[in-house]
Amino acid sequence: MKESYFLGSSGKNGFFSCFSQLTPKIEGQYTYIIKGGPGTGKSSMMKKIADEIEKRDIECERIYCSSDPSSLDGVIFPSLRVSIADGTSPHTMDPDYPGASGEIINLGDCWDKQKLLSRKEEIIALTDKNKTCHKRSRRFIESAFSIFGDGEKICRDCLDDERLMRYAARVANRYFKKPVGKIGLEKIRMLDAITPKGYYFLTETVNELCDQTVIFEDDFGVAAAMLIEQLRTYALASGFSVISSPSISSEKAIRHIIIKELSLGFFTADKLCNLNIIPTKNVSLRRFYSADSLASHRARLAFSRKAAKELLDEAVCALKMAKDIHDDLEACYIDAMDFDKIAVISKELTERIWQSEWWTE
Repeated sequence: MKESYFLGSSGKNGFFSCFSQLTPKIEGQYTYIIKGGPGTGKSSMMKKIADEIEKRDIECERIYCSSDPSSLDGVIFPSLRVSIADGTSPHTMDPDYPGASGEIINLGDCWDKQKLLSRKEEIIALTDKNKTCHKRSRRFIESAFSIFGDGEKICRDCLDDERLMRYAARVANRYFKKPVGKIGLEKIRMLDAITPKGYYFLTETVNELCDQTVIFEDDFGVAAAMLIEQLRTYALASGFSVISSPSISSEKAIRHIIIKELSLGFFTADKLCNLNIIPTKNVSLRRFYSADSLASHRARLAFSRKAAKELLDEAVCALKMAKDIHDDLEACYIDAMDFDKIAVISKELTERIWQSEWWTE
């Protein structure tokens, strides 16, 4: 079974990171943190290792990079209690307990330092341009979600909380057992992100894990956030494990949840970020708002939607520029790398992961 997620994205308050999920503090967990510049082979190494371990019928979660959704930021092998992470900016990581819970794999040992020094000025210029583009994109993203937040506040004041909570209880009663005295486990994974390709939703993961997909249509996502939070609580209280996907516009809110045991998922579709999945059931949440109150704010709500969308479009343009610059930067490093040496490291690391002393317990 293949699962793909993000663990970071530019969001309302800068770069929103869940990369601590790659180094969970559980007994026996071990994390290999790869260090190296752009184009040094970090993503390619993780893809090769993931492919090899999957051939041995081991579950693998691939963590993709929001700055380049074709590139890996990490890999998790839950049954082996092992993960691999890209430990470079903007999600700089180091082992919490070096040698005991993780270690660094330094691909800098595989580059020709003289070749890189000969292109020093080019590398510095491209790196600085890339950072500038990312800063620009984050300003647009922060502004987009701030303006969208104005619409969220209006919708919050128009919401009938009690009616929504009664509906949540009915939905939970339909899908979940009564509380059994055992709380289910939760893991945090992001199903969507803002990328150079625009808003990106990992449809393939949903198709892989869910036979039933319920989409809550909600212009500003306020009712959906409250509803999904309640369903998450009911599911956990019923002993089901839950995959929770945080909202990049409001990091404390949960935007989507998947209950693998039931092959069931609940998802939010708002006017800013639409989903690309075929639902089993579509549910409009408009009935939980006061129609008269919404109508009195129609102009402000329309402005919030339009302005936020245009700002996000500008953010995506800046991310595309950053990606093009990053590709040029990668070329500088690719020319200086000893990929035969990296292949040896990759092979050795694959065997170390496979022979992990904990997974057979």
